[in-house]
Amino acid sequence: NDASGTHARAANRDAELRRHISYTAADAASMYAMVRERHASGYSVNVARSAAVIPAFARKYGMKCSACHVAVPELNNYGRAFRDRGFRMGNGNDDLRLNDPSYWPIFAWLWKDYNLNTDRVGGRTVQQVGRIADGAAVFGMLGSISDRVSVRYVPQIYEDGRTFVDAGWIRYNRAFGTDWVNLKVGSPEYDLPFSGGREFNMGNARFQTMWAYSVPGSISRFSLFGGAPGVEIMGHDEGSRSRYSVHVFNTPGAPAAHTAWAAPGGLGRVSHRFELEHGLLRDIEFGAFGAYATWPVGPDSSDRKASRRFGGEIDSWLFSDAVPLHLTAIGLTGSDDQALIPGAIRNGSFDAGMLQMSYVPTLPSVVYGRLQAIRTRDQAIAAVPSDYGDQNFYQIGARHALELTTRFGWFLELTYSRQEVKRATPDGKSASHDILTAATHLIF
Repeated sequence: NDASGTHARAANRDAELRRHISYTAADAASMYAMVRERHASGYSVNVARSAAVIPAFARKYGMKCSACHVAVPELNNYGRAFRDRGFRMGNGNDDLRLNDPSYWPIFAWLWKDYNLNTDRVGGRTVQQVGRIADGAAVFGMLGSISDRVSVRYVPQIYEDGRTFVDAGWIRYNRAFGTDWVNLKVGSPEYDLPFSGGREFNMGNARFQTMWAYSVPGSISRFSLFGGAPGVEIMGHDEGSRSRYSVHVFNTPGAPAAHTAWAAPGGLGRVSHRFELEHGLLRDIEFGAFGAYATWPVGPDSSDRKASRRFGGEIDSWLFSDAVPLHLTAIGLTGSDDQALIPGAIRNGSFDAGMLQMSYVPTLPSVVYGRLQAIRTRDQAIAAVPSDYGDQNFYQIGARHALELTTRFGWFLELTYSRQEVKRATPDGKSASHDILTAATHLIF
């Protein structure tokens, strides 16, 4: 009965998808480049880039994007399973030797943005800058090259000469002949409920505030944003309804230590999705995650102290299987050992939360909004005000695909973001940063 119900629902989903406009693409690629700026006031702003869709997947498998996407880059259940399988369909076409010899899992991406940046201190505008930002070109490799092996390597070259080599990895699929054991070696992004590299806004207006936050004053550069070199083991059931991941890594940026491993850390996550046959609520997913990372301290960097992050999420999809209203709620708590904070009398700790909404009013367009809040629970330094570094973040945006084929995708987006930071200046005034972004992107 369970099997027949699952097949019936899959058939209903396919029928509903066929009633909507189809456009060509496949899985969202995980691509970002992080720039960390340390302000004189002591708080950091993290800016990221993200890519959305890889037409090479559509060319390889000859499928419309509605097989994997609600709207680019929002994945449906099949798209999430495709990603968890190592970008494999399992239909006999995953091995490059079975494809046309001219096909390779290569993609390219170009973008140009106009950004209007406004900085305010104590409610007064201190700077407003509008300009067309430096664009970038990406020529990367992502996908399966055989049934057993998947790869990712994404270099990014900016117009001003900066070059980023985004996290690269090699994955061995179905170790021991089961989807429950897949091995990834390299620098995968952290497996979190909301990816830093697969979301709607691809421009500089996108702040990963909650993932990028670190305890005020801490010398550790660990945060949940980005990824880390190491080994990841992950597994899932059929359809990726139940899944887990364990990532053992070396904390990025840690100084060399007189030990076999400079700054070991680990992150784990489990989640389960319930698919409902009828009613307003179509799917709901529950998950939990936790990270433990170390950072060398002491005169010879041989002693290590810990940063901890724990959280959980609830994802819900309402109204429709084909074009649902997607709601996400995430809670996070974190702490850094007092030895990581010069002058500290206790551990520093904080709490954070995020609410996000996305909706597809008509394919291939999407609207989205996000609220994030970060609050200090324990200031590690006695003289620092209790609300120092507290943040609020707001974002609304819309995105539309003008063209989306197996050869290329052309996107337009408009996004407004606002970040507020308490007591950001040396004299205790609060600061805010607003960004209005209009962007165009071409992906091949």
